[in-house]
Amino acid sequence: MFQFATNYIPVKLSITKHIYTEVSVCSTMDRLSIVKAMESHQTPVFTTQQFAALVGLKVGSASVLLSRLVKAGIVMRVLRGRYALPSTNALAVATGIYVPSYVSLWAAFEYHGSTTQSPRVIDVVNPVHSGSRHLHLEDGRYVLRFIKTASRLVFGFRKEYLAGRVAFIAEKERAVVDGMLFPGHVPLGEVVSAIRSGVDSRKTLEYARRTGKQSVLKRTGYLLNAVGAGGPSIDPAELSGTYVPLDPALPRRGKHDPKWRVIVNAVIE
Repeated sequence: MFQFATNYIPVKLSITKHIYTEVSVCSTMDRLSIVKAMESHQTPVFTTQQFAALVGLKVGSASVLLSRLVKAGIVMRVLRGRYALPSTNALAVATGIYVPSYVSLWAAFEYHGSTTQSPRVIDVVNPVHSGSRHLHLEDGRYVLRFIKTASRLVFGFRKEYLAGRVAFIAEKERAVVDGMLFPGHVPLGEVVSAIRSGVDSRKTLEYARRTGKQSVLKRTGYLLNAVGAGGPSIDPAELSGTYVPLDPALPRRGKHDPKWRVIVNAVIE
C-alpha cells in the first residue's frame, strides 16, 4: 500500500467561507488569495484533504473547486487527488508525490553542479511505485521516472528548500552509487564527471556497501580508484571472486582488474 505526502501541517485561509460553500466561480481576488495561501505553504503537492483544510471547505466542495481551478489553469493536477501550482519547482513536485522518495541520478548531478546537461527526465527513487508520468510546469515539460527499490535502500538524501518548497535530493555520493545500482538510467560518463567534481570517497564506498550488492560495491570502488578520488581501501575478503562488467550494457570483454574484480569494458575519459 503506497503512501502519499501528508506530513505537512495545514494552514487555514481567512476567506469568507460562504463564497466557497456555494462553490461559485471565484473572482480574480479570490483566486489570487488561494494561490497566495498555497505559495505560503512548504507543501509542494496538496491532497484534496489538505487543500480543503487550507481553504476551510468540506472535502466534496474542495474537490469541485479544485476541478474548476484546474480547468482555469490556476492549479495543475499531478495525478488523481494530488495538486500543485504550475510555478512549483519540478524537483519539489517530484518528491512531493510519494513518501519517502528522493531525486537522484542525472537531475541530482545537475543540482550539485557536476554536469552541464539539463535533463528533462527526473528520476525519483522510492519504495512504492515504478513507472513514469509527464509533468507540465511554467518552466517547461518534464518526465518523472519513478524507480522502485527496497525501503532499506532509501537513504543518503537531504531535505532542501527550493523557492520555499520542500524537496528531497540525493547527496552527490548517493547519486554516484545510484548510477551503479540502476545502470542504464544515466551514462557512465556522468557518474565519472560527478566523481571528478569532488566526492567523499569513504562515504561513497560505504553507501555502495550498504546496498548489499557486490556488483555495486565493485564498480563503485573501481571508479573511485580509477578517477583518483582518494583510492578507498577495502578488505579483499569483502569481495567475491566473480568479476563484474564495469558497464553492464556492454559485452564482457576487457582488462580484468584483480583488486576490485571488475571487467573494464568501458573507456573512462
